[in-house]
Order: sequence, then C-alpha cells, then structure tokens
Amino acid sequence: MKNRFLAAWERVSLRAKLTTMSVFLIGLLLTISSAGTVALLSTYLQQNTDNLLIATANQLRAENPLRLQIRVTTGDLTLPALPSDYYIAILDSDGNQFLGLVSATGGGRQVPNFSTLTSEKVIEFGGVPFDAEVDVAGPDQAWRVVALPLQNANGSVVVGLPTNTNRQIINEYGVIGGRFGILLLFLSGLSIWLTITSALRPLREVERTAEAVKSGKFSSRLVQRHGKTEIGRINRALNSMLDSIESAVRGKDKTLDQMRRFVSDASHELRTPLVTVRGYAELYRMGAIKSKHDLTEAMGRIESEAIRMSGLVESLLTLTRMDELGNLKKQPTDIVALAQASVKDASVAHQAISFRVSTPFDKCSLEIDGDRIKQVFTNLLANAARFAPNSSEVTVEIEDAGSRIRAKVIDRGEGVPQDLREKIFERFYRIDNSRNRETGGSGLGLAIAKSIIDAHGGKIWLEETPGGGATFIFELNK
Repeated sequence: MKNRFLAAWERVSLRAKLTTMSVFLIGLLLTISSAGTVALLSTYLQQNTDNLLIATANQLRAENPLRLQIRVTTGDLTLPALPSDYYIAILDSDGNQFLGLVSATGGGRQVPNFSTLTSEKVIEFGGVPFDAEVDVAGPDQAWRVVALPLQNANGSVVVGLPTNTNRQIINEYGVIGGRFGILLLFLSGLSIWLTITSALRPLREVERTAEAVKSGKFSSRLVQRHGKTEIGRINRALNSMLDSIESAVRGKDKTLDQMRRFVSDASHELRTPLVTVRGYAELYRMGAIKSKHDLTEAMGRIESEAIRMSGLVESLLTLTRMDELGNLKKQPTDIVALAQASVKDASVAHQAISFRVSTPFDKCSLEIDGDRIKQVFTNLLANAARFAPNSSEVTVEIEDAGSRIRAKVIDRGEGVPQDLREKIFERFYRIDNSRNRETGGSGLGLAIAKSIIDAHGGKIWLEETPGGGATFIFELNK
C-alpha cells in the first residue's frame, strides 16, 4: 500500500506537489490557530462569567434573605450587570431552597438542583465557581454557579448563569472561522498555483532548449535572467554547460577535419618513401642494381626515406605524450644554455643560415623540463630555417618580462599572414598545403611547441618581424 502511494505520488507533477503541500501546511496552521483562538476565547468568556458571579455573590451574601426579593423587585438593590438569564437562590444550611430569584426573561426554564449544597459543601468549594447541570434535559443543560455562605444568617447564596450563551458564541465563531478558513485555503491554493506556474515557466524553456540541442542545434541558449534568483543561476549554469558542449562538439568536428587532413598528408608523406623503398628493393631483387656505387646510392635513399618516416612517427608520439598529465620532469635548468645548444645544432643542420643568441643574461635558471624546452627551441629554429632565405640570420633573444622570462625566435623570411597566425599552432596544420617535401613539414612541430609551453603554464604566440619575417615568442614563469 505504501509503495503504491509513493509510486502514485512520484507521478504527480512538481507544481501539484508544491501546491498540495503548501495548502496542507496553511490548512494545518489555520486549524492550530483556530483551535488556539477558540481555547483562548472560551477561557476568556468563562473568566468573565466567573468574575461576574463572584462579584454578585459577594454583594448578595451580606443582604437580609427576607428582604432580598423585595429589594430586588423595587430596585433598591443594584446588582452587577448580570445577563438577563441569571438565577439567584438562597439555601438553608441543609441545601433546601429558601428563595429563588429568576430574571424577567427566565420564566419556565429548568434550573440547577442545589439539594446537595449544604453549608459544609459550600465552605468546601471555597467560593470557586463550578459547573452544575439541570435534572431534566432542556435548552439550558449546564450552568456556571458560585456559592458563598451568608453573613447574617445560616445558609448560603447561590448565583448561576447558563453556559449556553458562551457555547453559542464559540460555535458561531467556529462556523465563521471555518468558512473564512475554507475561503482562505481556496484563495491561497489558487495564488500558490499561479505563483508556482509562473515560477516554473522557465523550466519549459529549459525543456525546449534541451530538445533543440538534442536535434543538433548546439547554439541554442536559455534567456539570461539577471539577479541571484534560482532560475537565474540555473540558466547561467546551463548556458555555461551548453557552451562547453558546443565547444566540445566543434572541437570534435575540428579535430576530425584535422585528422582527415592529417591522414591525407601522412598518407602522401609515407607513400613516397614507401614507394621509394619498395622500388629500390624490387630493383635489387630483379638484379638491376649491380655496381657498388648504385647499391650505395640505393641504400642511402632508403635510409633517408626511413629517417623521414621515423621523424613523422616520433612527432606523433611526442604529441601523444604531451596530452598526458604529469609527464614533465621539472628541475632548475639554465634556459640560456638550452638556447645556445639548440642554436649550435641548428647551425650544423642548416649551414646556409646564420644563427645567434642575444640575451643580457649569462645564466638564467628556471624550474622547467629542460629536454622539452630544448625541443621547443629546436622546433622553432627548424621552422624558421625552413622559410628563411639563404644567408639570412635567425636570432634567439631571451629577456626579462617581469614575473616571466620571454624568449623570441626571429627570422627574416616570408612571414605569416595575419589570419593564419592562430591556426599555425594547431595540430596537423601546414601553411604549405601543397605538401612540398622540401619546404613543407608534417604540421606537428609548432603544435608540439605549443603543447610543451602550455604544460609549463606559459604561453606562445606569433608576431610580425619589423621589416618582414616572423617572430615566435613564448614566456615561462620564473
């Protein structure tokens, strides 16, 4: 039974749940408040009745019982402001009624039975009001009574008021309060329903946006809502998530495009050396290579093409390793020494170009992975040498940039167009899309350099060299 109830409750809409719970709580509070008010009202009415009865009894106990009726009838005795349905009785010491005074409107009413109110019983009550009932059921079934001993005679005076008036007042209040409570519950429920409907309306927008994203419209966004409301914070969080999703999807599409281009480039780059190797192998198998000179030339070409393929594979492996976290081996390293070593290597590999290092430092120690930063210098110098004209100069400058050390690789080549300066750091991107083997690289050197600098928490970018050429700049934290 409980499980069925919970299952049914789960199927109820959030709006209905919130409205139901709110109306229930309001109804509970109204019930508690009404019950408390009725209890206070009942206590207040009974206390007023008791005070009036005690005041009247205290006044009557000092009167002569024989003249009491005459004084009341002639108006010589002014009683407290009793209601019109009072009852006054004079009893002897045994509880027998000696005199009974009924109000002008009290004719024919049933009155309490005072036969048990002996003098000892009256003294026992001590002047505290009590409830008394009539012998025969009628419209006045209960009375509030106080009894006090007479001062000038043996016996007691009893003053009573029927409690039906107080009960009627309380019942009328209950009826009015109940009707008002029902009306208030209805208005509250309607107001809460409309308020919750208005508050949850943005969730429909979330649903529509989710459906749009599901259908492939990744640019769909929720309306920005100002302020610190829950809906505003949810919209900002969801928009941020949608931005990330869109970026991820675009990045995936971009990567797929790059991979397709890379596969095309790599297949072309690998096809040529493989065809060369296969060709020389077939010539050797067919006996076409006989002389030692021809054999040496063939082996040299095979080795050269194998080196090209190995370089491409090594570049891919380097990028894969840089994508992994925690692969840097940082230690204090002199970046000036790294630059000088890289320049010496580049001078041997590209003898037609002049390389030099310009820096105000004799030594500059940084907490870096020396092998990786040397690879950055090597890749940037190789890129500069590839496009720099013969007999030109490539300069490496290292300078202080406040909280960072800045390194520049400056060439005097063709330069890079403004719209391509961001793309050249992308993986598999090559400005030379003709895939010329002499001038075009694999498109991985600059991407490797950027990955290494990013892993060090630095940044790398490209600027135009004054007078023509390209200047690659990267910064590392001191």
